[in-house]
Amino acid sequence: MKFLGLLLLALCLVMVIFAEEIEKTEKQPICPCSRNLDPVCGSNFQSYNNRCLFECARRSFERQGRSLQLLRSGNC
Repeated sequence: MKFLGLLLLALCLVMVIFAEEIEKTEKQPICPCSRNLDPVCGSNFQSYNNRCLFECARRSFERQGRSLQLLRSGNC
């Protein structure tokens, strides 16, 4: 009986760990962007390596109900 309890506890722990990993990967947007370096500055004062990566971040912000605008070309 004690063994069964420990087994169930271990199973629950493994499920929690995998659930956290799945949440982390779901939060990261999948954007097929090139690695070209043509930096742009967003309204969150973060530099993005190119316009495509900025647009990917902008879409992610919109899904969260927030906005992200392009401030200028070049690093922030």
